[in-house]
Formats: sequence, structure tokens, C-alpha cells
Amino acid sequence: MLQNVYDFVIIGSGISGISAAHTLAKNNKQVLILDKAKNSGGRLSTRIHSLFSFDHGAQFFTTKDLEFSHIVQKAIETQEICVLEHPEKGKVYTGNPVFRPFVSKLTGFLEIMQNALVTQIKKPEETPDESWFINIADNNPIFAKNIILTMPASQTNALLPNYLWELKQTTLQAKYEPCIAILAGVELSLPHSIFLDKSEPYCEPMICEKGNIGWSMAKWSHSSENNITHLSVIIHANSKFSQQHIEEDVSKHTNNLWEEWKSHLKTNAKFKALTLPKHIPYLKGHKWRYAKVIKTPDEKYLRTNSKYSIALAGDWLQGPRIESAWISGRNAAISLLP
Repeated sequence: MLQNVYDFVIIGSGISGISAAHTLAKNNKQVLILDKAKNSGGRLSTRIHSLFSFDHGAQFFTTKDLEFSHIVQKAIETQEICVLEHPEKGKVYTGNPVFRPFVSKLTGFLEIMQNALVTQIKKPEETPDESWFINIADNNPIFAKNIILTMPASQTNALLPNYLWELKQTTLQAKYEPCIAILAGVELSLPHSIFLDKSEPYCEPMICEKGNIGWSMAKWSHSSENNITHLSVIIHANSKFSQQHIEEDVSKHTNNLWEEWKSHLKTNAKFKALTLPKHIPYLKGHKWRYAKVIKTPDEKYLRTNSKYSIALAGDWLQGPRIESAWISGRNAAISLLP
């Protein structure tokens, strides 16, 4: 049940928002997360189909931070995360078989309102000790003593009151690269899927940096009842292609990128292109406008305004890695704690 006034409201249920909420919960704060999306996770979100599942954002991550490494290690032990050998980066971590179970474990004890589009945050400039008024589309407003914004930089800028111009200036320093993602679901009968080694992990990289494709990954599940293998393929277009076509209807490019992906399989001994059917039951596109941070604000730019009890968080403040988002969320929470 929603409270009248929360100690903290966090806008955004991506990794930064989840991290901030974890830190605040350890300090016995009353926290609510608001997010306009259907599910938590941000770039670790998963799209579920009746036959296929896709991590259509980040495909893997690495760890160095002690706290985040400990969380990931526990997730490996409980089989929500598996270890993958990346051809260039070495050991990386990916969902087992997708990231949703990992994100669900992280958010299980948190109070989160999904499908909650925040349209405005207000506090009179002359009374900084007042609570924040948070307006939510098609819902009652919520009040908070402190607020943490974890959305992409441009969305954060749009929500900040004009008098917090120094924080607005911070958001203007971040730069991103977009990414066009293709989600392909394939059904393979036993004779065609026999090449898949069922003893292997549910995923392994298929192609890296070929043509218009920057990265791809295939994950599969096998049904012993009807001898059908369901193959879920994620294809990420490279930076150049994504920047050229990000403003276009993504459906215009799904078939071309899928056919290009198949053409590269001829050079991959672990996968036989001829086994793939000509027509597949699921082929969709997704545009990530804020896929990869390529420039973060210098340290001279403010992340927190303690007077007005507000802080910013997100990978755009720390760096492009998933772990960077976790660190940024934690830092934002700490900056507002007494």
C-alpha cells in the first residue's frame, strides 16, 4: 500500500535505481521506485514470448566492484547467472537463460510501481525543506522527502525544475550511441537441431563485428516432448548502422539484418545456416536510443543537490558498463543519507 510520504522515491527501475534502493534499504529507509516500463531491469530487461525469450538490451556484463561481484557470485550459485567465455573480453556474465530471474531476485523485496509515468516533480524553490510532489500520469501524486532520478540524461533534464540549473547542466554533458536490436525466434525440429550441443550452456556468442552486425547471441531451449528446439537470437547492429537508421521504422531493417546474420553463419563451424527455416515465427526490431554511454560528465559537474534533497544516477554519470550503473545508484543514495 502506498504511503503518504516516502523517505525516498527513485524514478527508474533499471540497475541504478535498484542499486540505490538496496543501499537505502540497508539504512532502513522507506523507498518507492517508479518506472514507466512494464518490467524492471532497464538495459537488463527481458522480452518474453510464449516460445522464445530475449535479453534485448545488454547481453553480458563484467564485474570489478566488490559489492556487485558478490551479488553476481550469489546469482551464479543459484543459477540465475551463468559464465560465458567472450572471444575478446574473456570471462563475462549473462542471464541463465535470460536476465529476468536475476533482476527479479534483486527487486523481490523492493516496493516498485511499474507502468508509472512521472510527468512532473515539484518543490517550491523558496522552501527546500518541503517534500517533493511527484505527479504520475493517470494516478494519484506521491510525496517524498528525497528523490533520485535514474533515467537517461535527456529525460532527467526534462524532469528537473529550472531552478536546479546546475544539475540540468550536468545532464547536457552526457553523450550516447544508439543501437538497433533484432529479435528472431526460430523453431527447429530434431533432425535440424541435432547440431546443437545440449550439454553446453544455454548461450554462446555466434558473431562479433561483421558487416552491419556488432554483436549477436543465440540461446535455445529444447522440448523432449515434441523434439523441438526453440532458438532465440539477438542481433545488435553496429554503431554506424544504428546511428544512420535510428530515426527510421525499425521494421524496415529486421529482414535485412536477419539475412545478413544468416550469411555470416557460413563461416561459423558451430552453427549450420542450412538448418534454419526460410520463414521464422518471430522477427521483431527494437530501438535503444540510449544504448551505450560514450561520454560522461566531468567530476566538476554536480550529481547531488543536498539543499533540495535530490540526486542523479545512471550509467551516463559513471560509464557504459552495467556495473557502472550499479555504482552510480549506490553513490547517489549515499550522497543523500545523513
